[in-house]
Amino acid sequence: MNKIEYKGVWWLPEKPEEQIPGTLKFTPDEGAILELAGSFKDISFKDIENMDKMLKSEIILGVSADGEKITLYKCFESDFEITVRPSFQKFPTSVFRAEFVFIGAHFQKPEDIKFKSISVHYSHLDEWVNISGFTFQYKSDTGEFLIKYKLPEPIQAKINKDCKISIDFKVTYPTRSIVQKEANIKQRTYIRIEHSIEKSLDEYLNIMRHIQNFLSLGVTEPVYPSKITGITEANKHTITDNPYISPVEIYYRLPEISRAPRTVYPHNMLFTFKDISDRFEMFLKNWFEKANTLEPVYDLYFGPLYNPRMYLRHQFLSLIQALEAYHRRNFEGKYLPDDDYGRVRKKLEEFIDGLRIDSSFKNALKNKLKYGNEYSLRKRLKEIFRQYKEITDNFITNKDVFINKVVEIRNYLTHYDKNSREIAVDKKQLYHITQQLKIVIVICLLSELGFNFKEIKNLLARNYKYIFNR
Repeated sequence: MNKIEYKGVWWLPEKPEEQIPGTLKFTPDEGAILELAGSFKDISFKDIENMDKMLKSEIILGVSADGEKITLYKCFESDFEITVRPSFQKFPTSVFRAEFVFIGAHFQKPEDIKFKSISVHYSHLDEWVNISGFTFQYKSDTGEFLIKYKLPEPIQAKINKDCKISIDFKVTYPTRSIVQKEANIKQRTYIRIEHSIEKSLDEYLNIMRHIQNFLSLGVTEPVYPSKITGITEANKHTITDNPYISPVEIYYRLPEISRAPRTVYPHNMLFTFKDISDRFEMFLKNWFEKANTLEPVYDLYFGPLYNPRMYLRHQFLSLIQALEAYHRRNFEGKYLPDDDYGRVRKKLEEFIDGLRIDSSFKNALKNKLKYGNEYSLRKRLKEIFRQYKEITDNFITNKDVFINKVVEIRNYLTHYDKNSREIAVDKKQLYHITQQLKIVIVICLLSELGFNFKEIKNLLARNYKYIFNR
């Protein structure tokens, strides 16, 4: 996701003969911006009514000055201008923005954008995997320093019958020079997602997001894709009678990635690959299989992690919703079976209908009955603490007091209950409670991943973030 800039010619797939010079610029903050010295519009003034309408195009194709094929996807015109000279010559310029950039291939239609595999380098991935192909040997008596490198073998895991995820290692070897003053070998770790048949970009992006969250849980810091390449049949070539598919570079806007991530060392992470190396496939399968039911929990927990500038009260509310969603999906939480409650609800509605009160008040009471069979937040929290008592006892000593505070704060921030205002506006206490809620959710997620209670206690006990939030 580095900055890139390409000068070249650009055209619409349906009009390849109308090529316009322009410059493509991409930064993670701004995304892709194409500045054209011309326009895809008809500027003959025959259709003046549509002259000011901004164009939308699913695809814009281009070839850079050095011959690189480029596809821009999900494009829209953001600026258009015509300068008319005294000689009545018209000089149009236009600017397009694109959601995605593919360097190295031409896709004629959106449905052509499919990939057999996609490789992603994530921030902190090298440290999380922490597998090196380097060995060092120093002989003090001779002053000889020996560096050996062997490319590590890929690590594979199948998350379902159709999709395989691998940890790959790629290396750049040293160059030779007439005057050799240095030699550099650089290894980088990638996650490769591979399907049995080509899949759409959206399907890969969904898998990439789940892997990103999985890594963020382990690293305890936001993780972002920093380099993405894909393999597609649309880019197959023949070189000396041998088929060859050159990789396609994929870019899209990620404003957060421009802030250089601080280094997180393995000993500061919640868990690393080495902690789960013997069960890597099982953990990944669990994470993806449970995403079907726990995706709202993932989103509500990782939202504050990826948005550290979110207001503290919003972080608190997001985490409370995550715990409610977790309990609802894992324990359901209903007082009565649906059929039994249906009969109770009917009786209650009949009673409400017989009351001599305003009709709008009657409707309000009936609406409350829709959720009358669901557990309260207080009861849901008590069940979660009872389920994970063996672990939560190490972090929250008086659970009843803690749950009361959480419920009071939620009531104030949701309903602005004046009786709960004092505790809700105490920022120090709100911060401490919010950090403890994070620990509770982490315990739930680690358990869903496949860690047993003893392992979870050990993981939390060795990490300073959780030690200081007891």
